[in-house]
Amino acid sequence: MLVSQNKTRRNYKDSVFVDLFAHDITAKENFISLYNALHGTNLDAKTTEIEPVMLEQVLYMKFYNDIAMLVDGKIVVLVEHQSTINENMPFRMLEYIARIYEKITNPKEKFERKLMKLPVPEFYVFYNGKEDFPSESEMKLSDAFIKLDENLDYNSDLKKHIEKHNFPLEICVKVININVDKENPILKRCEALKQYSEFIEQVRSNIENAVSEPFTSAIKEAIKKGFL
Repeated sequence: MLVSQNKTRRNYKDSVFVDLFAHDITAKENFISLYNALHGTNLDAKTTEIEPVMLEQVLYMKFYNDIAMLVDGKIVVLVEHQSTINENMPFRMLEYIARIYEKITNPKEKFERKLMKLPVPEFYVFYNGKEDFPSESEMKLSDAFIKLDENLDYNSDLKKHIEKHNFPLEICVKVININVDKENPILKRCEALKQYSEFIEQVRSNIENAVSEPFTSAIKEAIKKGFL
């Protein structure tokens, strides 16, 4: 029963977040607002084209992601929501973006001589778990690469080469803590994200205070206050 409740708690967070920025009738406006908050831009939801390019669980099994949007055909933004930090996110993002490129490109073009243009990728994790975590941080794929063991006797030239090596493959994931108490500036720049964080904080408070039907109670409170 406890496992089921914990899974439900995780699922409502994911569901509300994904609905808000990908499926709701105001999802486009919300996502553009989020994009502007991340980049300091002023894109207009009416004139900016966004296309959902998420990997669906039915087709990709375990390789499905929360939100992936193609912005004006030039930038593909991948966003994951997490209540527990997963240090393997750069590797998972690598898997996601590879499959998204497969999905949105013509497979024949990669065998032609002319350079095939690809949308620029961006990777974000929005964290709102209970564990203390910095307001903003970064995870890199290269952090997972095997390092040389200092106790082993490697060829000195090889060792110097690897130590100075610029990794030919890198994925950088920006992790943003959206817990209300962290007061991340992005919450002030994106009203939808701020309201989502406040809603989750209300649910969390209801659970901690053993409020009957904490999720339903939080919904009623949101309606009363006029948000989400």
